[in-house]
This record gives sequence, structure tokens and C-alpha cells, in this order.
Amino acid sequence: MIQKEVLPNGLTLITESMEHVRSVAIGVWIKSGSRRERAPLNGISHFIEHMVFKGTESRTAQQIAKTIDSIGGQMDAFTAREYICFYTKVLDEHLPLGVDLLSDIVLNPLFPDEEIEKERNVIYEEINMVEDSPHDLVHEILTENFWKGHPLGRPILGTKESVAKIGRQELFDYFRECYTAANILIAAAGNLDHRKVVEAVKRNFDPLPQGGPIPEEGVPPEPHPVFLSRNKNELEQTHLCLGTLSPSLASEDRFAAHVLNNVLGGGLSSRLFQNIREKRGLVYAIFSGLSLYKDAGCMTIYAGTATRSVPEVVELILVEMRGIKQDGVEADELRRSIENLKGGMMLSLENTSDRMITLAQHEIYFGRQFTLDEILSGIESVRAQDVTRVARQTFDPRFLSLTVLGRLDGLQLDRGCLQL
Repeated sequence: MIQKEVLPNGLTLITESMEHVRSVAIGVWIKSGSRRERAPLNGISHFIEHMVFKGTESRTAQQIAKTIDSIGGQMDAFTAREYICFYTKVLDEHLPLGVDLLSDIVLNPLFPDEEIEKERNVIYEEINMVEDSPHDLVHEILTENFWKGHPLGRPILGTKESVAKIGRQELFDYFRECYTAANILIAAAGNLDHRKVVEAVKRNFDPLPQGGPIPEEGVPPEPHPVFLSRNKNELEQTHLCLGTLSPSLASEDRFAAHVLNNVLGGGLSSRLFQNIREKRGLVYAIFSGLSLYKDAGCMTIYAGTATRSVPEVVELILVEMRGIKQDGVEADELRRSIENLKGGMMLSLENTSDRMITLAQHEIYFGRQFTLDEILSGIESVRAQDVTRVARQTFDPRFLSLTVLGRLDGLQLDRGCLQL
């Protein structure tokens, strides 16, 4: 059973009882992520995410870590482009302590100067790690240029230049602006009693200032088709990422977009995997994915291959795109994709953490909860003609972009290869 309550200070709480489990996952969600940052402060949301674990008015960083370890719980956080989440997963009997810990780090961080400098270096290493991970880097390059000039195109981690300029005052000012009851959602799922969760949240989060509504993210992004290559001679493999515009998370076509993504490159039976890896052996990894936001979306196709094979792999990807645009999808592909999506969703709902995330995302993006039957109905309602229609919109040469990363000596490739 899902229950929603708005507390006197404006904080929204959503819970779902799962009586067959012994754990509870609870998350504190800040309803503004890196997309809301001003350019000079790029990376500040992620910086704050790190810093709240570095000590509060009542606990040191070590005490925070020891407390969660002492009850066998898990505690972590992540920053995305449209939200930030701090969460813990504990046995049901330890939920009050979990709520207390979360409230302490979210309400009372100290941002000590010495820890700021240490964590700045940690973030530099995180940025270096992306640079050293070609799969992540080629996606980052595509995103930055596809949404060029828009906050969605900026890296969540920030850049070394922007992170270097963020000091204690900037952290505190941004923290006070965003970490208010009006901009926070708490979601919990597991073996819980709603009234007891309400009492624990009221007791711990009552001091949270109400604050005003956070401004919307601004204008929707405009895609900027790109064709970019970057030499990285130390790599043994060349990595490529094709991107194109897709329906947004709010679009009625979102279910058809997921089915299309599954058919193209969403699994082992997808067209890309079967025809490029299994039949031709040109790649080890190849897949497609969706990055969906409130008012925009992007589909990406990734592949890692030998430099000499890049033109052939790109052309074979385009062949599959053309095939779906022109001939649609076969009945067995459609049914397999639909059942795959349903199965993946149903399996995820057995996990308290995934249920908690689903609760929060539904509230953030739609302002209401979707029943399981509604979601299944949305997936089941997708027809072959819907997939074809969305494919023709998505696989549009006006939006098609490509980034290539690797040892590119001798590679003969230009934008003319992206003909659909």
C-alpha cells in the first residue's frame, strides 16, 4: 500500500509497505540536480553530496560510517541531472536510526575547511577516472556537445576548473538555497508502518526550513548534432557513441521509446547484438540506452571495436536503424521486447531500494504514483506501428550525432557516413 503525506513544514513523504521483507530503504531526495546549477558553479551539487558525509554538528565522518556499519546497513548517495538522493537500507528494526542518520547529514553538515580541500582532490580523481574510462568518456563527450550550451550538457561532476573555484561559502549558500522542505521528498519502501515513519520523519526533519519553491530548470534544450573524434593513443580499442533525439520522460511515447530501444540494442537478442557481435564478431560490447528528462530525451548507441572496423560498425548500426524505420518490427520482436520490459520491471519491484527509487521518481516527474497495472498497461499497449512511428522520429538524420574515441591514425570517417 502506497501512502503520501505532506508534513506541516512542507516536506513530502511517500511510503510503501512490503510485509514480506525484513528491510527498509529510505531516501531523501533533493528535487534539483546538476541541471539547475549556474555555469560557474558546475559540480556544486555533487560536491555537496560528498561533503555532507564529512561530519555534522553531532557526528564526525568516522562516527557516521561506524554507526551504519554497526547495524549492518548500507548508506550512500548519488547526484543526477534533475535530482540528488541520500539513502540508507537497513533492517526494519533499525529504521529510526536510519532516519536519524539521514536527517543529521542533510540538516547539519559542517563543511569543515580541511575536509573541503581533501574532498576537492577526491573529486579531481573522480574526474580523472571518467577520463580513464573510455566507455564513460565517449558518452560524456557526446552529451556535452549534443546539449551544447545547455545545463544538461554540463558534466555532473563539474570540471577541474569549476570545482577549483567552489569554496566553503559557495557550498553553504547553495546548500541553504536547495536543502529546504519545499524542495525535498522522502520516500521509503519495505517492512514499515506508515504512521511510525511519519513520526520519525517529523521528529528528525522538523527543523528543516520550509523555503520557497525552487525555480524550474528553464528552457528545454535544443539538440546540436555533432561529429567529433578524439585521439587517445593509449587505448587498444576504439569507442564510438551514436546519439539522437528521443521522446522525453513526460511524452506519451515513452513506452514505445523503451520498446524501440530494447529491439535495437537493449539485450542479447537485440538487432545490434545479434547482427554485429554474434554474426560478425566485430565488437565485444554493443548496446543502446535512453537518457530521459522532464522535457528532453536522448538515445545513445555504444560500441567498442578495432579502429579499422569503425566505418563498418557505424554503417551496420545505421542499417539496423533504417530497417526499423522502413520495415518496422516483427511480431515476435515486439512481444519479446514487451515481455522483457515487464519482466525487468517486475523483478526490480521485489527490491526495496528499487521500489523506493520508483516512488520518488514518479512523484518528482509526474506528481503522482502509477499503479503496477497502469505501467503494465502502458507497456502492453505499444503496437508495432507505434514503434515504427517513434523510430522515424528518433532516427532522424537532422539529429544524428557521433563521437569516436581511440587510436585514430588512418581512420577514414566523416559526417557523410551518417546517412539515414
